[in-house]
Amino acid sequence: MKNQYYAKNIIYDSFYKANETINKENEKALTWITDIIENPNRDKKDRCEICGSPENLQVHHVRGRKNGNEVITVCIICHQELTRNQNLWDKRCLDGDPGNDWCLVLGLINILKLKYEKTGIEIYKITAENLKESFHYE
Repeated sequence: MKNQYYAKNIIYDSFYKANETINKENEKALTWITDIIENPNRDKKDRCEICGSPENLQVHHVRGRKNGNEVITVCIICHQELTRNQNLWDKRCLDGDPGNDWCLVLGLINILKLKYEKTGIEIYKITAENLKESFHYE
């Protein structure tokens, strides 16, 4: 009976700790995205915000250079991937239409998907999928 009580406590404790970890990751992701959206012209970071590399850092315009000042710091490899995806966007984003917030949504979907691919942290994948499902532009 004592072993069963001990096992249950370990199981519940493990779930509690896992939930704490998930909540911390979710909060970290939300804080990061909020910072990107609410702080245009953010300072350049000392690591890639996607993969964590400290090498060959550049600034990436989340909604495209012509559309706004929401930026993240990325390594050249992540920047190339994000730019490749931006080049597939609707022509209105490529030509520069800062009034269209959907360019920002497309950019966030791209960075969230790449962040998931590089880190394996599920919240980025789930958030990108939810944004994509609820996103419609004209």
